[in-house]
Amino acid sequence: MEKREVSAWALSRRYKLAPNPSEGEANEDDRLELAWDGHRVLVCRAGKDVRIFSADFREWTKSFPQVCLAVTRLECKSVVIDGFLCALDERAHPSFEVLREYVKKPSPGTRVAFAAWDVLAIDDHDLRGQTLAERTGKLAELFAKCKEPLVLSQPLEGAPSALLASLGKIGVRGLVARAPNAVYQTAATCIPTDASIEWDRSLSAPPKVTNADKVLYPKDGITKTDIARYYDDIAEPMLRVMRDRPVVCQRWPDGIDDFTWYQHRMPPRAPDYLRAVWIEGNRRVVIETREGLLWMVNQAALTFHGWSSRVASLENPDWVILDLDPGENTKWETVIDVALALRKLLEMLELPSVPKTSGQKGLHILVPIAKGHTAAQTHELAYRMAILVQRLYPDEVSLEAQTETRKGRLYLDHLQNFMGKSLVLPYSLRAANGAPASAPLEWSEVTKKLDPKAFTLKTMRARLDAKGDLAAPIPEGKAQLAKAIARLKQ
Repeated sequence: MEKREVSAWALSRRYKLAPNPSEGEANEDDRLELAWDGHRVLVCRAGKDVRIFSADFREWTKSFPQVCLAVTRLECKSVVIDGFLCALDERAHPSFEVLREYVKKPSPGTRVAFAAWDVLAIDDHDLRGQTLAERTGKLAELFAKCKEPLVLSQPLEGAPSALLASLGKIGVRGLVARAPNAVYQTAATCIPTDASIEWDRSLSAPPKVTNADKVLYPKDGITKTDIARYYDDIAEPMLRVMRDRPVVCQRWPDGIDDFTWYQHRMPPRAPDYLRAVWIEGNRRVVIETREGLLWMVNQAALTFHGWSSRVASLENPDWVILDLDPGENTKWETVIDVALALRKLLEMLELPSVPKTSGQKGLHILVPIAKGHTAAQTHELAYRMAILVQRLYPDEVSLEAQTETRKGRLYLDHLQNFMGKSLVLPYSLRAANGAPASAPLEWSEVTKKLDPKAFTLKTMRARLDAKGDLAAPIPEGKAQLAKAIARLKQ
C-alpha cells in the first residue's frame, strides 16, 4: 500500500494543473465547452490507487470514493486527468452550492460526478505536448464505455452568442474556449453568460471566531474577537503586500505570555481559500484572501512574516531590506541617526525607500525594486550600504550576526536579503503589551520623537484613514540596482 501511495503522489507532483481560464473572447475555430459548475482537480491513478488533488495539492480523495472507484475501472494502468468535481441538483444540473454542502456533509442521496475535460498522461505517456484535439481524442477513447459518475466534457456546436443565450436561460455559468492546436499549458478563455465567473470559489465554510472571548493580550484584555476585528478592518492594505507571497504565521494559542510557534507549512484541515504552494518539499502557506487571513487569525496567528519574493518568481525579490535591531546599550537617538544616514545614502544613490517600525523596538528600511533582480543583488546593495554606515558609527553599529559579539550595539542586519528569509509584514501585530503593529512611516515621522508604541491595534485604523496606505509602494517597486551597486563599489 505504501508503494502505491507514493506512486500516486508522485504523479500529482509531476503533472500539475494548467492555469484557470481567464475572461476573453472565442476565436472562430476554438473548441467550445460548458463552464462546469464544480471544483477543478487533477485525478491521478497509479495501478489501483487513485488520488484527487486541487492545484495546491489539497487532497479530495476521501470525499469522492465513487469517483475513485470508477477511475480504477478505466482500461489503463495509470492516468492523469484534468476535470471538475460536480454535484447535481434536483434538475440534474451541476450546482456548486450542492457540491459545497456535500463536501461539508456527504449524503448518499447526492449525485456526484467527475467531468473530465483534458488528459495529461496515459500509461506513463506524457501527452501535455500534444494538441488539445489529440489529447481530447485519447480521452474520448478512454471514456467510451464510462457511465456516471465519470462524464466526458463534450464540445458544443454553434456560435458563441447563440450558445450563451441558450445556456443563460438554464442557469449555466458560461462557455470555455480552447484552441484545438494548443498544448496543455496554453491558457483557455472563459466567456460568462451573465455575471463574471468566479473560478476560485471555495468549498470550505467561511471563517468564524471560536473561543471568541479568549484573552490573548492578558495585560490589555484584548481578546481573539478584538484581533479578528482588527485584521478584518486592515485586510485590504495588508493583503496588497501578502498576495502571492509565502508567509510564516506566528501563533500564540494561549496568549502572548505563553509559548509561541511558527507555522511554515499548511495546517491540517485548512480551508481551500488558504492557498498552498509546493516549495522545496513543503506545502507553504500563501494568504491571498480576507477569509484566509481571518482563518489563520482564528488559529491564534498574531504576527505574519512574509518572504521578499513571490511564488511566481521566488528567486527575484521585490525589495531590499535593512533591519535596524537595537542592542541593549542602544539609545533611541542612535536608531534614528542611523536610519537617517541610510536615507541620505539611498537618496545619493537615487533609490526610493519606505521606512516602517518593526512593531517592537527596531526599524526596517525597505527599497522597493523592479522585477528581475536576484537575491545576490539585493544583498550586495544592503551589505555595502551597511559597511559604509558602520564606518560612520563604529562605536554604535555592529554587523556581527552573533549577539555576544555585538557588545550591546545596534545590529544593522543585511542578511535578510536571501530567498526564504522573511520579514514582519506591514500592519502585522506583535506579541507585546499594547498590541503594537508594524507601521509604515513617512520619512518626516522618523525623528527622535517617533514612538513605535503609538501604532497599535486600537490606533491603526485612524492612521490609515488619515494617511492612506503608506505600504502601497513596497510591492510595486520600479527601482534598478545595478547603477547604485556600481557606485558603491567605487
